[in-house]
Amino acid sequence: MSVALFEAPLVLSVPVVAADRTHGDRRSLFLRVEEEGLLGWGECAVAERPGPDAITDEVISVLRDRVLDLAFAPSKRAGMPESSSIVVKVAGTPAAAAAGALVEAALLDRELRRDGVSLSSSLGAMASAVGFAGVVGVDGDLGLVRDRASALLAMGATRLRVKVSPDSGLDAVLVVLDAVHVPVVADANGSLHAERDRLVIDSLCELPLAWLEQPFAAADLASHAILAQRGTVSVGLDESVRSVRSVRDIARYGAASVVCLKPARLGGIARAREVLTASLDAGLRPYVGGYFEAGLGRAVLGALSSLHPGGLDGDVAAPCTYLESDPCGLEAPDRGRQALWTSPGCGPAPALSALRLVEERSYAL
Repeated sequence: MSVALFEAPLVLSVPVVAADRTHGDRRSLFLRVEEEGLLGWGECAVAERPGPDAITDEVISVLRDRVLDLAFAPSKRAGMPESSSIVVKVAGTPAAAAAGALVEAALLDRELRRDGVSLSSSLGAMASAVGFAGVVGVDGDLGLVRDRASALLAMGATRLRVKVSPDSGLDAVLVVLDAVHVPVVADANGSLHAERDRLVIDSLCELPLAWLEQPFAAADLASHAILAQRGTVSVGLDESVRSVRSVRDIARYGAASVVCLKPARLGGIARAREVLTASLDAGLRPYVGGYFEAGLGRAVLGALSSLHPGGLDGDVAAPCTYLESDPCGLEAPDRGRQALWTSPGCGPAPALSALRLVEERSYAL
């Protein structure tokens, strides 16, 4: 068996300025697994700066030091189902979760290609296409904010998320609310403080928002619960959602009514599906979130988003709507719907010419 790790530079066509960083130049990691002439691919988008999620070098380090041998060495794999071997054994840190998600996806992609089955079909997808949401960054040029919101609406976005921070974003939210007729979310990425930023929070609560997303730090469920109990705005959580236990805690404390699920943060497709089920069972409204990944990763998000028809649309639009170039070439949305990947595998494989080899290993069968 041959295992190769690659990285791909991704450039956003319209940079998205958030409270803690600007999403402009990004990277995705790709893992290729080859056994008996059959390939499997996985993708995991990674952060460029320290924060709530793992950065590129951390994920690469965990893959090199722990995960690749754990997943592929014959002595470690004995008796383990192919795509579940890493899910069961790797846990503990954001980097481990992302590395596990990457390996799980590559193994599962190979299995599905071998069996001639698509991911959406294997998951029991309830639709052939799904709706999608869009994101608008904090920007001092309100004309650009309006233009981006209008462009996303023209593509068919059914909801817009506008980034906000303690110092900016309120005017952008007002512009978007005025420009579109779809629900609008304000996303603070955990940058607000309940006492220090009380005036900003009060101003946001006065707006007709679908919800206010992750206003406070990920671990601060108490402040989220107090805000939710005020009843002036619905609360959504993103960075706080890391496991089945976390969504049960969110529901028990009344900290939010909406949760964002990201497979790379949760540890992969299998765990994301578990958290989706737990969220629905707890009475929460889940949606599948993205990291500005390439087309392979987006195809996975689309398949997961299809599992709760009538639910909240996720960040599942093809990368051609936000990247200058998609190395995987996922099909663009059509008439406001993103078609699911229906060919064998998890999604379209990347073009090798768009990737840079990081490391390659071989394992005896």
